Amino acid sequence: MRRMNFARRKISAGIACLGLLFSCTSTIEESRQATGVKVGEVTDTSAIVWMRVTEKAQRRADGIVRRGRADKTKREELNPADLEGSVPGAPGRVRLRYGMKEDLSGARDTGWHEVDAGTDFTHDFRLSGLRPGTVYYYSAETSNPSGSVIHQPVQGRFKTAPPADEYADVRFTVITGQAYRDVDHADGFTIYESMAKLEPEFIVPTGDTVYYDSDDPLVTTLELARYHWQRMYSYPRHIALHLKVSGYWEKDDHDVYANDCWPTLVREFMGSFTFQDGLRVYAEQVPMGEKPYRTFRWGKGLQVWLVEGRDYRSPNPMEDGPEKSIWGEEQKQWLKDTLLASDVDWKVLVSPTPIVGPDRTSKHDNHSNDAFTYEGNEFRKWVQENLPDNFFIACGDRHWQYHSVHPETGVNEFSCGPASDEHAGGTPGEDRGYHKFHRLEGGFLSVSTKRSGDESLITFRLHAVDGSVVYEFGKSRQVK
Repeated sequence: MRRMNFARRKISAGIACLGLLFSCTSTIEESRQATGVKVGEVTDTSAIVWMRVTEKAQRRADGIVRRGRADKTKREELNPADLEGSVPGAPGRVRLRYGMKEDLSGARDTGWHEVDAGTDFTHDFRLSGLRPGTVYYYSAETSNPSGSVIHQPVQGRFKTAPPADEYADVRFTVITGQAYRDVDHADGFTIYESMAKLEPEFIVPTGDTVYYDSDDPLVTTLELARYHWQRMYSYPRHIALHLKVSGYWEKDDHDVYANDCWPTLVREFMGSFTFQDGLRVYAEQVPMGEKPYRTFRWGKGLQVWLVEGRDYRSPNPMEDGPEKSIWGEEQKQWLKDTLLASDVDWKVLVSPTPIVGPDRTSKHDNHSNDAFTYEGNEFRKWVQENLPDNFFIACGDRHWQYHSVHPETGVNEFSCGPASDEHAGGTPGEDRGYHKFHRLEGGFLSVSTKRSGDESLITFRLHAVDGSVVYEFGKSRQVK
């Protein structure tokens, strides 16, 4: 016992004094980052690192279990801290040390920043002046408000994009549909472990990351919305992936407000929680830039566009026509202008919702539905005329996997499928006029690009939840 205590004291002393990070008189406690660290919006020279201080080191395992479908007729008062999977935040300070050496020798230091309840105890560090095509290591560090108690740090890494005029092979993954009621492993979704084995450069969650209106408990307050994020991102598998892989988050209906929503929609069953509250919580919980629509390129080989499908949309019941839009005029013009301006080998639009489909006839909120036929036709036709050979769409939202080709315009779309087999369902069935592949199960999509001599290749792979490839499509083109 004496030897064990000595070892613990030695480790604690090393953590406290290593690199003179903290005062050696401070008390050292276990980690207080039970919702992990998220790195997002990575470019060749910048990144955003999200941190949060939590009361305890791990999610609550002994709380009241609320796992199932939400009851929209039931009114109840809940304290999220009493629930299984809850991770209350705590006042404190955060800082980030980061550099190109794994031992963090010569690392940069952001300095300390206080966090409080106003932002759910979160903070975004906006890093700039990074070196392109480089692996960065970081130590995410926290303390109590005065600094008298420090917590064991969390280490991670991320990779910056190559310079715009240089080529580098890349692989990324696309996911959707993370319903808590359908999580398929005690440590989180199986796809997180499967994606980690592929070692992607980044991941794109396309939305429906949480389900406010259909996962129990129903979100009726700001704190219940935050609870949904706490329990989703405190799973060990989810934390582990994001400590190694950066992300670019999109939102959809269920993780901003309610099914098929638009900005002015009000649902009585959502209580005091509003669409604007959903925007606030989303901005707290993921690393985001100034605009929800954006594009980034991974050197000369790949550029990815991320569109926003909720903030600017017209009401779904509005009569279809030139004035009705999912994207809004400003975003739509930006999308066309930037697609035309790009000189990369391959262009991939990642959309929270389908643009090609086909979808169920009962749905009325995306570009493959009758409710937005005008804008859908307009964009698909524009792609046919302006981006004939190197443009593809990857989409989330739908609870099945597919590769579709639009019959009139030839636009290709890949649906990544839901995060688990349990969440699969709702498909209208196989449509041989559209489908090159159709599968009613869960999984994810991976996209990879590579060059061999003067040939550039892009490959789309649909994976089962265990990572096995169930469908593959590739295309090549000659490049200079």
